Amino acid sequence: MPAPNQAQSGRFQPAGQGHERGVHLVGPTTQNDAAGIHCGSVSPRLTEWIPELLDQLREATTERVRTQTPHTNPWRASTSLLDTTLPEWNSLENTWDDATAEAVAYTQAITELALVDGDTVSSYHTQRRDELRDTVHTVGTGRGAVNAGLGALAKGPVALHREFDATPRAITLALDGAAWTDLTDRRTGVRALAAIAVLAAGFDVRVVVSPALQRHLTRRYPQWCEIHLDLTQSRDGSHPHPHRVQSHEPTTDERHPAWQALDGLERTPGKRRLLTNLDATTGRTYQDLENDDAIDIEAGTVSRYILDLETRGLVDVDRRGTHHSVTLSERGQTAVAGYLDAADDLVHPEQRRLTDDLTATTHDVTSTVSPRRGDPTGDTPPSLEEWLAATGDPDADGEFVQWLRGPDTVDETHLHDRFTIPAQDDSVTLVDDTPTPFDDGRVGYLSHISGEAQVVLQWGGPLATLGRLAAVLLSDKALSKILTPSRFGRAFEAIHRGDLEQDAPRVLCRGHQVGWYSEDEHTYEAWRERITTVRDTLLARVAKHTNSTNTAARSELFEDLHGLVASATHLYHAIDVDLTTTIRLPDTEALTRNSTQRRQLCTFLAKTVPKQSVYGVHSGYRMLFEDRPPKLRRRLPYDVGPDATMDLTMSWVLAGPTITDLRDSIQEALTSELTAVREAIAEGTETVPTLSIPVVDGTTYPAIRRVIDEIVMTHDAQWTSRERQRLVRLCLRSFGPADTTRRACPYDVVVSLLRALNESQSPTVAAVERAAATLSGERFRPDLVPTATALYATLLRADEPLGRSELLERAGIAASSYDRRIGAVQALTRVQAVQVDGHRRWVTTDEPGHASPQPSPYPGHPHSWLPLLTHRSRTHSVGFAPTLWVPLRVGWRHPHRILTRDQQAPTVTCFDTALPVNQWRLRWEDYTATTDAQTHHSHRPAALLETTTHEPRMTPQYYAPTASLLDHRRPLSPRGTSQ
Repeated sequence: MPAPNQAQSGRFQPAGQGHERGVHLVGPTTQNDAAGIHCGSVSPRLTEWIPELLDQLREATTERVRTQTPHTNPWRASTSLLDTTLPEWNSLENTWDDATAEAVAYTQAITELALVDGDTVSSYHTQRRDELRDTVHTVGTGRGAVNAGLGALAKGPVALHREFDATPRAITLALDGAAWTDLTDRRTGVRALAAIAVLAAGFDVRVVVSPALQRHLTRRYPQWCEIHLDLTQSRDGSHPHPHRVQSHEPTTDERHPAWQALDGLERTPGKRRLLTNLDATTGRTYQDLENDDAIDIEAGTVSRYILDLETRGLVDVDRRGTHHSVTLSERGQTAVAGYLDAADDLVHPEQRRLTDDLTATTHDVTSTVSPRRGDPTGDTPPSLEEWLAATGDPDADGEFVQWLRGPDTVDETHLHDRFTIPAQDDSVTLVDDTPTPFDDGRVGYLSHISGEAQVVLQWGGPLATLGRLAAVLLSDKALSKILTPSRFGRAFEAIHRGDLEQDAPRVLCRGHQVGWYSEDEHTYEAWRERITTVRDTLLARVAKHTNSTNTAARSELFEDLHGLVASATHLYHAIDVDLTTTIRLPDTEALTRNSTQRRQLCTFLAKTVPKQSVYGVHSGYRMLFEDRPPKLRRRLPYDVGPDATMDLTMSWVLAGPTITDLRDSIQEALTSELTAVREAIAEGTETVPTLSIPVVDGTTYPAIRRVIDEIVMTHDAQWTSRERQRLVRLCLRSFGPADTTRRACPYDVVVSLLRALNESQSPTVAAVERAAATLSGERFRPDLVPTATALYATLLRADEPLGRSELLERAGIAASSYDRRIGAVQALTRVQAVQVDGHRRWVTTDEPGHASPQPSPYPGHPHSWLPLLTHRSRTHSVGFAPTLWVPLRVGWRHPHRILTRDQQAPTVTCFDTALPVNQWRLRWEDYTATTDAQTHHSHRPAALLETTTHEPRMTPQYYAPTASLLDHRRPLSPRGTSQ
């Protein structure tokens, strides 16, 4: 339950005995309470709560500074503190990074605030104190002294309290449920959770979350929750942190105001549905709620229900505008998140002792009914294609139109982008993909995010596909969430944002040529009732005539469906919603073999796509093709500018295994249709804008480059032009057919790039390939045999070098397959053989290419030797001698040079001082050269290194190398050779 956003000083609330540094969950099933400094309504945006937290912490920090230094001079006092918190800060050999510089500025500012008399009143001292406080409050937020990130927070206040607080100080963070669940950019949430992890290195951080937010965090940030909160473990699993184990019976919550406000609602399910379909930030009008199919209550009942909920304090009503707007109050948020389940039923406080997996919803919108998805007891989550294909049975308890949502591991926005980004505007885009056939091809998917709507259908023939498209575009879901009264207005006055010279009904009827829109339907309620009746009638006729031989009835039905679909797409255009339709064709071979089926597809596109055209508010079809005089007379006048062109109200994507082979046939059909314009236009007596509908191959180099540029623009990725070119080549190599590197599936490109951007705002090409390796084996590196792909993907995903047995286990392949394919994998550019404790291991480098022999600076030695590198595992701290590993000779790349298990692996002599390696990647500039000599050498381990890091998980690196390779360089020579 989010706490009020009130500041509570932590000066008189020191951390008690038994507290420990880390992130601890506060709830009825834990023994942790909300203690110490309290920061409420913590949003994912650091700048909204970090300054407040540092402001509350300032008094406690200044007290700590006074007790830890004997100096009264601020400069000397801050110097003595920095010698402890940042021992390397005054070293002449190290260059400060931004984090160190900002941490030094913070320490000096907080020391001056602690030691300088604050009673002096003058304009200078007042301004100076304000500047110092601003430095203290903005450290690590990106708005500090040098705009540093979380590294400054870790090296500044966190390091100071970690070093000087004998007992960790408690900090309570109450997360704002609405802000976290409504967050669209996952990277913002990742940075906020990383900040909490940074704070946990120096404080006892208590996190307060509601049950609904807890489920959301577990689904969207599973790794962080598993590391810091154990939220992803099963309720029967062991808990590694003793303080998280429940040692007492949880208390009930029956006196909570939110629970008491729900008293009596067990008998009124309509009020509960109304609550779960409200939001805390986006208001909904009475009209929207009356027409929301998910709420399903009478129009006259909505206002009465809202008044009752407002009296209970569960909703807030904004009555300032023309139409009243309703939002969830803070108490209402608590009630929905904690006391209502996915089925809108009340959950008694006693039942909240159960783990969340017993009542968790598989979707974010409570009005969405998710279909059954495979085997719920399986350990392996379904792939995205398997998830989409598992449509359920719409004749039983499924639905014909479903929201486009993937597994819990797939972000909803990313799934939406997967289908929309490859689509090129005003075009028909062809994508070679291998879609899994739907369990029930009649099912269609709908998605709507940020003014973009997406429809996903499966091809079932011209008539059935056109009917499915109409069913989705005008479904109850679309009418409830997209084509809403607030977007149209009560009398459609809000279309085109109200900037119209003509009356809105006249624009829709004679401009957009919306059908079934007579004078009796000029209000939203009347139109919706009419259009749903027409929709249901036409869909019933589709079921009747799909396989019918009645040509006249089918032709009439085609005409009606084309009018209904065109009316729908023009309505989406009128309210500024970009529309994309993806038609999946799992069996394109049948189209290639059967000329009739191929002709049906081409004719369908030629007759359907041009009808979804528009010029301003004017129907492109009526301007170009209509030849019936009564229809032509019912048009608004228009002026055509020079070189004017039409737009499409909907972009199209066709996805199938070899759909690009049909590009010429589809383009020919469209071109033939576009040339058959009205006679007056053909003779030049009537001027109209031109309509061009290109058929685009979405798998080529320019198309993939456009996809990458689109992601750069929408997600603010910091890739240079050269890096984009490398990304295009990587995608063409990783996601294309086995016989060429000139084509790639854009769906896999979008998924891989978005997964990499989840981890970093500027991921490297190597990081993108690591993200690509998480795709299924059929979608990554099809040029390799499946076992080689499994080996390579396993190496890319590994955090450390892997040996034969580890590769067999992780890749899930047989030993014989490993022996046959390891040579091909070793020959790949990024794969390198290394030696760990005398055993051969495999690792992937971040930069493509292998080191090559270089001339040695020492006389008598033809080649220099690679230095022995220290491999540090990605653990929280290392208190033992690290494992040593070294790249092997260049000759080991080739399959005929690979040693068998019966041969002795060579060993290498190391230097006295090993070079610490960045634990996240290897850099080839750290190497000197390799040798292809095959002489056996002795192995002498490096001196034991006592290394302890206090960096929390998910925090930036800020440790510099402690020794220079060149300063300790010494040649290695074969045994028996004198130096």
